[in-house]
Amino acid sequence: MASLLVDVSPLREDRTFRNLFVARTILLFGVGIVAVTVPLEVYARTGSTPVVGMVTAIESAAFVVGYLGGGVLADRVDRWLLVRVTWLVSGTTFAGLAVNAAWIGSTPLTAALVAANGLSGATCITAMLAVTPSIVDRAKLHAVGALNTVSLRLGAVVAPAVGGIVFAVASAAWNYTAGALAAAATWVLLMVAPPPGRGRTVAAGPPPTGPGTEVPPGTPTGTGTDDRTDAGGDRAVADGPPEPAESPLAALRSGARFAVREPVVSGVMVAGLVGMIGGGSFVLVPAFVEARFGGSSTVVGLMYSALAAGVVLGSLGSGWVRRSPRPGRLLLVLMVACYACYALAGAAPTVALVLAALVAAGATNAIEEVLRYTLLQLRTPDALLGRVNSLFAAQAMTGAAIGAVVAGAVGGVVGDGDALWVYNTVTGLVAAATGLLLGPLRRVTRASIEEER
Repeated sequence: MASLLVDVSPLREDRTFRNLFVARTILLFGVGIVAVTVPLEVYARTGSTPVVGMVTAIESAAFVVGYLGGGVLADRVDRWLLVRVTWLVSGTTFAGLAVNAAWIGSTPLTAALVAANGLSGATCITAMLAVTPSIVDRAKLHAVGALNTVSLRLGAVVAPAVGGIVFAVASAAWNYTAGALAAAATWVLLMVAPPPGRGRTVAAGPPPTGPGTEVPPGTPTGTGTDDRTDAGGDRAVADGPPEPAESPLAALRSGARFAVREPVVSGVMVAGLVGMIGGGSFVLVPAFVEARFGGSSTVVGLMYSALAAGVVLGSLGSGWVRRSPRPGRLLLVLMVACYACYALAGAAPTVALVLAALVAAGATNAIEEVLRYTLLQLRTPDALLGRVNSLFAAQAMTGAAIGAVVAGAVGGVVGDGDALWVYNTVTGLVAAATGLLLGPLRRVTRASIEEER
C-alpha cells in the first residue's frame, strides 16, 4: 500500500529541498492571491471592465516574459542565487501593492507592480525548477513532480478562495500585506538553507552519466555556475579563456532547438500542448450548469472542487508511477483517459456522476503532470534545464488560452448543454491521434532513462 503513495522522502532527506518546497508553495499561494485580488481591486476602484482586462493582460504578458527570460537567466547565472533574489523582488512587489492599495490608489502603479510581480515570480519559479535536479537525487524526481503538483493545485484552489473572502470582509491591502509577510518569512528559509548538494541528511548517489548528460565546456551546470566551479558553487581558477556567451535570444533559440530535436522532450512538449488545451473545459462549466442543473452556483463550485480534489488524490497516490516500464506510453494513454473523463462528466445525467467523473479527470491529469515533469527533467541536460522548463511553462499558458477560445466557440455552435462532452470527445480523438504520431515518446522505457541517469 505504501508503494502506491507519493514518496515524501525528498522532504525528509534534504533540508535545502524542504525549505525550497515550502517557499515555492507559499510563492504560488501569493501568486494566487494576487490573481484574484488585483481584478477585484481594480474594478472596485475604476468600475471599468476594460481596465480590469488590460491590467490582467499585463500580468499574463509579464508571466510569459518572465518564464522565457528566467529560463535564459537560470542557464547562465547561479540558480540558487537567482531564486533568492527574485523571491525578494516578488515579496517587495507585494509590499508595494499593499502600500498602493492602502494610501495611494493608483491603477497605473498597480499595473506596474503586477508586471514586476509577474516577471520576478515567473523567473523564480523557473529557477526553482531548474535547480531542483542538483538538489534531489534524480531517481526521485517523480516524487518531486508529485509534491509540486500537490502544492500547485492546493495553492490554485485555496488562495483565490482566501483572497476573495479577505477582500470582501477587509480590503485588498490586507491580502497584499499577508503576501509580503509570508514572502519575508520564506525568504529567510531560503537564506538559511544550505547550498544545493549540501543539505542532504543521507548519502548522495553518484552524479548522472551517459547520453543526454554531456555539457559543452563553459556552459552552466549544477547550481547554474559554469563547469569551473566546485561542488558548493564557488568559482575555481579558470583553465583557459572563457567561452563567449550567447545573446539572450540566441540562448532561447538554442533551448528551443534542443526541445524540438530531442525526440522524447519534443514529444512531451507536443503532448503537453494537447493536454493543456483541455483547460478550456473550465470555460464551459457555468453555462453547462445553467443548461443542465438550473444554474446553481453551488454545483459550479462543487465541480471545480471535485476536479481539484481529484488532482490532489492523484498526486498523493502516484507512487506507483516510478515503476511504469514505459512512462511515455502511460502519459499518452492517460491524456486520452483524462479527456474521456471530462466527456463522461459532460454526458452524465446527475450531479453525483458529474462530480465522480471530474474527480477521475483530476486524478488522471495529476499523474500526467508527474510524468511530464519527470521526463523533461531526466531527458534534458543540466545546462538547458532553465530554458526547457521555461518553454514548457510558457507553452502551458498558451495551450490553456487556446483551449479557452476553442471551447467557447464549440459552446456557441453545439449549445451549452452539450458543449462539455462534445469538446472533450473531439479533443480526446485529437489526443489519441497525437499519441500515434509520437513514436519516440511512446517507445521510451524506464530502463533506458535509468541507463542515461
